[in-house]
Amino acid sequence: MLDRIVELAARALNALGFNGTRLLWKWSQKRQQLGEKGLRSEMMWRSTKGRHRMCRSCRALVERSETKCPDCGADMRGVSAPGYGRLMSNLMPGLSSATSLVILANGFWLLMMLMAQMKAADPGGLLASFSGELLVRFGSGYSPYTLGGQWWRIVTPIFLHGGLLHFFFNMYVLIQLGPLVESAYRTERFWAIYLVCGVAGSALSQLARPVNTVGASGAIFGLMGLLLVHAWREGGTMGAQIKQMLMRYAFYIVIFSLLIPGIDHWNHFGGFAAGAALGFFVGGGEYGSRSERAAWQALACAGVGLVLVSFYMVARSL
Repeated sequence: MLDRIVELAARALNALGFNGTRLLWKWSQKRQQLGEKGLRSEMMWRSTKGRHRMCRSCRALVERSETKCPDCGADMRGVSAPGYGRLMSNLMPGLSSATSLVILANGFWLLMMLMAQMKAADPGGLLASFSGELLVRFGSGYSPYTLGGQWWRIVTPIFLHGGLLHFFFNMYVLIQLGPLVESAYRTERFWAIYLVCGVAGSALSQLARPVNTVGASGAIFGLMGLLLVHAWREGGTMGAQIKQMLMRYAFYIVIFSLLIPGIDHWNHFGGFAAGAALGFFVGGGEYGSRSERAAWQALACAGVGLVLVSFYMVARSL
């Protein structure tokens, strides 16, 4: 139908003395671009439904449950599997599945708060910090309420942020650290460690003094503490590279702390201490047995359930 309309328009232009051929050529190019985009979308969708993933060494198709290639013995860790993990890898190249899920969860609640801010006709603007009242409504760590029995406010602040700048800075660091930790410790361990560190930072912050705290930085500092111990235990070139990277991010965080007032250092310290402690007790690499993997999967599922229940408690009061 559209082809016929464009053809008629081109003929009309030619009859009037204009260049109708140029219109036909531009429409042909546009159709080709649309076809390529459609093909890419179709291939992306198909890639989420397959039962295999491709070995990076010999290009053999390997069952998604295999940890090593049966043909060449190459390690299949880090190769995106069909389903959610591959979809996230396609949409956000370089990110691992759990890291991208955490970023999406943070982004969802940021969007909800921005919508609430606009609905309230808040004159602060997009780059301004959210009001304390709005943060409390969405589940911030307001210590008087937490100590008064609203236990979920230890969990929900991990996924909330004080504004766009706060969100973007934390997500930038998480994009750098998350895939590294997830690759070294596997998805289930990463998620459990991230949540434990976030809860530890949030809890210490609220128990230390009256505060209204939000942000993923406690969990992110936990990843830094974990990686620091991991680098010390690994040693060698890899350990030195990790230490150098962490020093760079520590420098950025110090500068950020000086530029923006109200940084929750108690939250950072609690998360970092929890991550460093876990680094001594939680090993990385492949799981030692099926039972160990099942235990971590159960712990990760329990963590997801805890977050969902916590935000359900918040939603009841919105």
